Amino acid sequence: MLNLRNQITPCAEFNTFADSYAAARLYALTSPRPSSTMPPTPPAPTGQPEGQHPPPYLAPYPENLSRRLKVTLFPLDITEQHILSRGTFRKFIEPQVAAGSPLADWAATFLTSTFRKVESLQENLSGDAVGLQLHDPLTIWYCMATTLTGWQISENEDLRVETSGQWTRGMYVIDRRTRKKLEEGDPEAGSDHGKWLSVKSGNRLDRCTGSPQTAGQQAFGEFLLQRIFGIET
Repeated sequence: MLNLRNQITPCAEFNTFADSYAAARLYALTSPRPSSTMPPTPPAPTGQPEGQHPPPYLAPYPENLSRRLKVTLFPLDITEQHILSRGTFRKFIEPQVAAGSPLADWAATFLTSTFRKVESLQENLSGDAVGLQLHDPLTIWYCMATTLTGWQISENEDLRVETSGQWTRGMYVIDRRTRKKLEEGDPEAGSDHGKWLSVKSGNRLDRCTGSPQTAGQQAFGEFLLQRIFGIET
């Protein structure tokens, strides 16, 4: 489940934590009503007069957009299932290095130190079991191969990013209540704080929940190495 495990804080992944306002504003562009999920304007930076704040790039969006932005998220829930282990890498790369491959020599140089760094940060994980989670390669592979069978996408989820919390900055906020959603044409209720039940408000994000690899195909780490080195099986 989203927010079950994160990498920068107990609540936030790197990208949403690094610039929670940018994430919240970007996701608001997926909403039928962007103003419903726009974050509050951040305070002026220290030493800057209030009259010069906010800058133009933090101005409100138009009430109605010509079309909504389409965003597909690949959170840690899915990317952490796609791993290149040290054992898999070592078994694959050693014959390539021995054969004189410059690409293999280069990859071995920087990935060997990367595995050591990951190992130093983990408890109860060492040796060939140490793995690199392939966050960026998986998203790139999706863009290159969206027509492959096996991708599972949960559509139109109302995922919002917390921007103001002391401990929860960058956290995805999701309505897990069992409250009934309003129907089209129903008046919005004043008691619906945040307009979580309205069909006119909230974000509409797609989220990857499965891939060809989680569906039982070849492990992604091994598959990735074979593609990079042009080895067919």
